[in-house]
Amino acid sequence: MTGKKGISAMIATVLLIAFTVAVGGILSIWLTSLTNTQTESTGTAAERQVLCARSVLGISEVTSKFGSGTDMFNITVVYNYGTEDLYYFNITFVDDMRNSLTVTPNIGAGKNFNKTNPLQPGMMQVFNINTTDTTGSVERSGDLSGASLYSVRVRAICQENYPVVGECKAGQACLV
Repeated sequence: MTGKKGISAMIATVLLIAFTVAVGGILSIWLTSLTNTQTESTGTAAERQVLCARSVLGISEVTSKFGSGTDMFNITVVYNYGTEDLYYFNITFVDDMRNSLTVTPNIGAGKNFNKTNPLQPGMMQVFNINTTDTTGSVERSGDLSGASLYSVRVRAICQENYPVVGECKAGQACLV
């Protein structure tokens, strides 16, 4: 009589346990690596955000000829507090009817505040904006039609992702 031969139950159990331990070890190494990578990435992003949160962008003065047919603005921006470079500015004007106009100033070579030529802590910049100019000196979106200016908000980018904002509202000393 010919019998079927196979592995004994004890050897099968030992092999199953060994296979399970091996797979568990591989998963443990992979999960540890994944966790370390995610923790480092999140930590770096949080550190950048904290550095940018310490940046304070101020508007010391806004002078304007608003509602004169040629809306001219001089916005004096100061960056006295912070450690990070700021760049890619845009300026939003809001009138008394809550209409808004956002412009991206194109202030010429050497002063366009990009990553290689940023606004650095301790610097001041006067943006001269003609919101009715259509020759390309500003990129614009929106429109103003109210009788008076309500607020001016200046926004810059810090560390490639984090906005830093300064604002001046009607009734404050900065809005002349």
